[in-house]
Amino acid sequence: MHDNQTAPVRIGDGQVRGRVIRLGDVLDAALGHDRYPPAVARILGEAILISALVARTLKFEGRLFVQAHGTNDGAISMLTAECTTGGDVRAYARFDQSSLARILGENQHPDAHTLLGGGTFAMTIDQGKDMDRYQGLSAIEGESLGDCAEHYFAQSEQIPTRVKLAVGQHQMAGQELKWRGGGLMVQRIAGDSARGDASEAWDMAKAVMATVSAAELLDPDLSSDNLLYRLFHEQGVSRLEPKDIFAQCSCSRDRLHNTLKSFDAAAIGDMMKDGKITANCEYCGTDYTFAQADL
Repeated sequence: MHDNQTAPVRIGDGQVRGRVIRLGDVLDAALGHDRYPPAVARILGEAILISALVARTLKFEGRLFVQAHGTNDGAISMLTAECTTGGDVRAYARFDQSSLARILGENQHPDAHTLLGGGTFAMTIDQGKDMDRYQGLSAIEGESLGDCAEHYFAQSEQIPTRVKLAVGQHQMAGQELKWRGGGLMVQRIAGDSARGDASEAWDMAKAVMATVSAAELLDPDLSSDNLLYRLFHEQGVSRLEPKDIFAQCSCSRDRLHNTLKSFDAAAIGDMMKDGKITANCEYCGTDYTFAQADL
């Protein structure tokens, strides 16, 4: 298993299941390299990790959104990360620079609750057109979005869950500083006649998860397979087939062009400035320019 992949994990006799993820240049590209201040990029990176961890478990073709809406007490008013079931991720955050400077002046390493000022955490499943969206909400609680995801699964899905995430910058020899991330999620499966009582296996898994460090999740020289063995070899662990994750935005010039052509001449004229219409994708930062002749 390599960078930019996620895979299901089976622990013990199956009473505990999970997923592991490692993102290298895909996370750096999805975050726009240096587009966001480090404090914002870290929490947005956590949202990307969660979206990819969960989206790749869905059994249908669609998308999963991880969103957080902050309050006036924080610096980040909104962030969203999207992953398709095919593994395409993109993300965007809206923040106030002056509020961020105030928070960083008080604490150089603010947690998720401080950066967002509280608010709500949401996961939304989109199964495509003609299908209803499913959304679950929970409060922003804990130091990371991983903590928020744990509360979400406990409240909305009634599934005991532990999530460990790490997002940081790393510099390989001869390369620029780049973002990378890693994550591990484990969940308790209800006991049955085949698997037996899951209590002991779940208690052991929780104890192991408490020992996972950010350094282990980010270390490019520690493979996901070796990390899983290091953590769960006493219980027994198997990793299923990994799936790739890609930094791919769904915006396109053709799609925007068709949207603009649906407006009447008066609306087009109102949007024109200096003989052209310019639009920017908030997710990937791509600029699109259309001249009068294009429309």
